[in-house]
Amino acid sequence: MKTFRERLNGLKWRLAATRRLWSAGAQPNMPFLPPAPPEPTDCQGKIDEPEPNAVLERGMVDVRGWSFFVSGPTARIELRLGESSLGRARVGIPRPDIRDALDDQWGAAAGFDASVDLEDWPEEDGPTVLHAVAISAAGDRHELGPVPVEVVGASRDRREVSAIPPPPAETPLAPGREGRRLLVFTHQLDLGGAQLYLLELIGALLETEAVNPTVVSGVDGEIRGRLEQLGVPVHIAGLLAIDDVSAHIGQLEELAAWSSGRDFEAALINTATPFAVPGGELAARLGIPALWSIHESVKPQVMWSHMHSEVRRRAEEALASATLALFVAEPTQRLYEGAVPPGRCLTVPYGFDFGPIEEARKTLDRDAERRKLGIPPEAEVVLCLGTVEPRKRQVPLAQAFEMIAAEHPKARLAIVGARDDEYSELLEHCIETGRATEQIEMIPVTPDVQRWLCVSDLMVCASDIESLPRTVVEGMAWAMPVLATDVFGLPELIEEGETGWLCETRDVAALAAGLDRALSSNPEERAAMGRKARELVLRRHSLPAYAQRITELLDEAIEGAAAHAGAGPAPG
Repeated sequence: MKTFRERLNGLKWRLAATRRLWSAGAQPNMPFLPPAPPEPTDCQGKIDEPEPNAVLERGMVDVRGWSFFVSGPTARIELRLGESSLGRARVGIPRPDIRDALDDQWGAAAGFDASVDLEDWPEEDGPTVLHAVAISAAGDRHELGPVPVEVVGASRDRREVSAIPPPPAETPLAPGREGRRLLVFTHQLDLGGAQLYLLELIGALLETEAVNPTVVSGVDGEIRGRLEQLGVPVHIAGLLAIDDVSAHIGQLEELAAWSSGRDFEAALINTATPFAVPGGELAARLGIPALWSIHESVKPQVMWSHMHSEVRRRAEEALASATLALFVAEPTQRLYEGAVPPGRCLTVPYGFDFGPIEEARKTLDRDAERRKLGIPPEAEVVLCLGTVEPRKRQVPLAQAFEMIAAEHPKARLAIVGARDDEYSELLEHCIETGRATEQIEMIPVTPDVQRWLCVSDLMVCASDIESLPRTVVEGMAWAMPVLATDVFGLPELIEEGETGWLCETRDVAALAAGLDRALSSNPEERAAMGRKARELVLRRHSLPAYAQRITELLDEAIEGAAAHAGAGPAPG
């Protein structure tokens, strides 16, 4: 497998190459380009992809590079992996960087690429070497590479949390049970706060037979299986186009046709992200009332800025036509009050299923779990729980922790939620090259968060954009005091010195001071703050009470729409 250093170097190479690509005026579908080549010689070239020591799964693999001959154009490229031929690459691929570097007519078309199938590659898995031989039109030969690689079976673990079985060939109709026939439209079904919110809400509504839902999602994920276990049909629609208005309208028509015969009475749209907002358009097209649950503390004109102007206009109309827009925090509601007609915004702190936490608090042994995770008994664990991404500010958190780590040698920062992406790689680099490497641990995304909540002493939320993060409520339900930034709904939960600590956002020094303040508190102070925090969230975020409120709002919306339809047009 590639080391972190190799992945980071590859990332830097791709970013630099992208800047050169755009500055040369190339099209956005061009491949990433390598650093500029050396001064011209009779023949030169390079295999750019795969990179040295790359791991190649059996299946389709892309090979890219460039070849240049002073004598004339490259006639063909012969590829070989180990001792086996992979055939010829396609030549004549545009390479503006080679053109600019060599100032030669053949350099502009010096690129080559190939998609090769390693499924039936006859050699055994393991380390091998990729070769490319370039032959010019004049018969000159030049070998590119070799590039050491490793071939593995397609089942090689690539950090997926779990395998997701395919959805059914046809989405079934909702079962014949009591409740309002509800269309639920969401952006994705992986393990995220908004997605878990939706799962728990649907479960609570089913318990009271308030709804008979069908879920539509742009992206599949682990939560689909949990919904199907509840008997909820799930339709994976794919991400609707947001940059192509014709495709967007066509996809919406297909969804409307799919909805025919399902007799939905109302819609619940989960989140205001670009890939969830078509649910509002679909509700308007079906003529049913829509409740829009908005979690994002970002103005819609900012969140939708990358949409095609016509798609954005349609999204704005859909939001304005919503029967009701629901928010978890009043500061978030204020961001949307100009986009939603007066009287149609409502803040309702959402409910949580505290059952798994209560069960875990009874069954998990803190000392035993610490031993399993390799955490010393005397360690003071500061937990940052949530998907590693820029808005959650885990990199500045690691920097802030490093500033105070020497003063708190027992402290350990556990960042749970890393993914195989650029920001997680940057965080890993900051940790590995910092002064507090032994006191910071980065853990991949995991569904088993209760054990980390069990072994931790404090929670930290360094985000600069949050409405009301689920992880903070979970930490408080575990009787943990929380250090959080003073953004949006967090000050509604955390009172300085009573249920936790607050610090200014986007300020590493302020975050470091907050960590120092929290870690300097004594166990008795933390225990008292933790008890108050737990009492607050159990009282404020009851899932049954929240589900009952949503039921009432759905009933009012459906009955109001029926009354409006029954009234008919005003007399002329």
